[in-house]
Amino acid sequence: MVDLKKSHISFELSVEGKPKSKVSAAYIDIGNGSAILFLHGFFSDAMVWEGIITNLKDKYRCISLDLLGFGHSSRLDIEYKVDSQVAFAKKFMETLGIERFFVVGHSLGSWTASRLELAASESVLGLVLLAPAGVGEYLEPYRILIPFSWKTPVVDWLINLVSPALKLTGAGNLVQEIKFIRERFLHDPVFQAWIQRAFRLEISDELIHEVAKNIHSPTFIICGESDETIPVEFGEHLEANISNAKLHVIPGADHQLPTKCCQVLSDLTLDFVSGVAV
Repeated sequence: MVDLKKSHISFELSVEGKPKSKVSAAYIDIGNGSAILFLHGFFSDAMVWEGIITNLKDKYRCISLDLLGFGHSSRLDIEYKVDSQVAFAKKFMETLGIERFFVVGHSLGSWTASRLELAASESVLGLVLLAPAGVGEYLEPYRILIPFSWKTPVVDWLINLVSPALKLTGAGNLVQEIKFIRERFLHDPVFQAWIQRAFRLEISDELIHEVAKNIHSPTFIICGESDETIPVEFGEHLEANISNAKLHVIPGADHQLPTKCCQVLSDLTLDFVSGVAV
């Protein structure tokens, strides 16, 4: 595995009605050839693409970005709407001087990639959408998280109370996941802002369900057969509504595609981008 290091670049950005200010983008940039912009999902950063970048860097320039508010990129006092991520990614590529590029996104990154194509279709050579979020307001899996957002020490007391019993039943991983989610609610402003907007049903205007038909770049959609976070139906909807789209379902795969299906994704992505006329 290549030792990937992040660089930083600064530029001015104005989103969500805020005054223009200087922001910093943290990113990985390695390889030569046509550029591929990689966009991660929630609870992640640019490093999640390490394995895939290692496999593709000899043939393509691989650029993996920490989205706004994630990793080592700037955090702002905003609601972190998807279109703010789009503006950030678009300005980032413009600042690097890259006019045309592929975009590979996972979950939130796929949502951002889709809306980036809608905002700058002349720049996007093709899309690879992994477990694409933003197709519908699929919130059922997240409703159980609501109590974790309550800012009261009672929640932490209850978690600590039940943790020993869960560990005794062999559910140690569940305990770690519960504590991780609680930490995100308490200390991650991006997740706080997004999940609150989602449960207030304020994300409808950013969904791509109705506007997918306006995506015209070659698109390759990849879903995990056993993904309980983003249903395969989302991918099927995009395949049916994007004029130049193809869906591939990985048998047995869950939501963590970039890390658990690294070699398969590398092969599929390489096959797709090499088949698009640049």
